[in-house]
Amino acid sequence: MKPVGAVHHLIHRLRHGGVAWLGSALRERIAPAKPSFVTTAQTALAEHNGLEIGGPSRLFRRRGGIPVYAWAGKIDNVNFAAGTAWEAGLRDGGDFRFDAAKPTGRQFLREAVNLHGLAEAGYDFVISSHCLEHIANPLAALREWHRVTRPGGHLLLALPDPARTFDHRRPLTTLAHLQEDFLRGTGEEDLTHLPEILPLHDLSRDPLAGSRGQFEIRARANPQNRCLHHHVFDLALLQSALTESGWTVLATEILAPLHLVAWAQKPTA
Repeated sequence: MKPVGAVHHLIHRLRHGGVAWLGSALRERIAPAKPSFVTTAQTALAEHNGLEIGGPSRLFRRRGGIPVYAWAGKIDNVNFAAGTAWEAGLRDGGDFRFDAAKPTGRQFLREAVNLHGLAEAGYDFVISSHCLEHIANPLAALREWHRVTRPGGHLLLALPDPARTFDHRRPLTTLAHLQEDFLRGTGEEDLTHLPEILPLHDLSRDPLAGSRGQFEIRARANPQNRCLHHHVFDLALLQSALTESGWTVLATEILAPLHLVAWAQKPTA
């Protein structure tokens, strides 16, 4: 997801944790939690060139919990359309401004599972915050992100912690389900999870979704707006999905107030 600025940041928190999370959102702005691997990540990514899937993301900004924008040399960006629920006016080949002090990156309009035109091993790292859960075929996405990362390069992921968000009533997705989606080439038109999401989505933690009827209308339009969380991850599933996709997992942890984070590397061999 892509909250930009204080207002969007609060909207993001409202949509995931509800009114009860406003205090956590304010604390995160003042003194954001940092993962234990942050120093290692800074050393690995410093002055290197990367690709962000989704974004820009507050988590990666200079005052965020993992300030990759301050470390990197340059970052390009991928979004699925010129206009999304979080951003508008994007243009394929346009500028991606992720940090005022850094060179402007390039904007690409691509599906996360098909980064056509982006060179194999063309980036030192890939980052993504609150995006993978919105993708119908996560293993296909992780394999494609693996393709565009150089051997020895890194992947930094953040996903919502279901226990602390509107997904807390939903069952965790299994690795077998992700494998099935990969084998049958599940695309973004898929609404397989809708019968589960509609009754179990906690609207009290998603006050901006409106009524149950309004939420259902938006949910059925997911192939266009991509607002649904197809899958529900915990750290174990996240680690398994990364390993299944060819990544070596270096660290995973829960990061306050509502993130699951993973730090992985593409093997050199």
